[in-house]
Amino acid sequence: MVNVFYNPNIHPLDEYNRRYASFVKYLRTIQGEFVVPVGYNPLEYFSQIQDWENRCWWCYNLRLKKVALWGKENGFKYFSTTLTISPYQNVTQIWEAGKQIEQQVGIVFVDRDFRGGFPESQNLSKKENLYRQNYCGCILSKWEGVKRRIWKRLTGRKSF
Repeated sequence: MVNVFYNPNIHPLDEYNRRYASFVKYLRTIQGEFVVPVGYNPLEYFSQIQDWENRCWWCYNLRLKKVALWGKENGFKYFSTTLTISPYQNVTQIWEAGKQIEQQVGIVFVDRDFRGGFPESQNLSKKENLYRQNYCGCILSKWEGVKRRIWKRLTGRKSF
């Protein structure tokens, strides 16, 4: 198994660097193999987003396709994602994108729901002092989180 770090959606650059450093730190701890097939290029992300309301679908599609293509080029038979550990991600969309890419690229997408491991991942990240982000990575998600926190602070209510 090779862990692939491909995240052009992460913005700004310092956030990308924190997440990358945490990825490397963890994999070195467990002696995991990893690769970064392409350097940081948020323009790749922004150029693929065809509409903002469905940006998550386009993001999943972009990232999974890049990993599948890399896997195919390097002789792998399968690809998957750890995105499904998050209770905040749309697992159905991730699986749909993965299965669509499986057909396009000719490499099997392994659809696993890792959300049951989310509490354990939080505990592990605290124990290992790994960076824990509070948004998916895209600038719009960050802005939505800021708006929610401001709203809660001003009104005492969780949502609009």
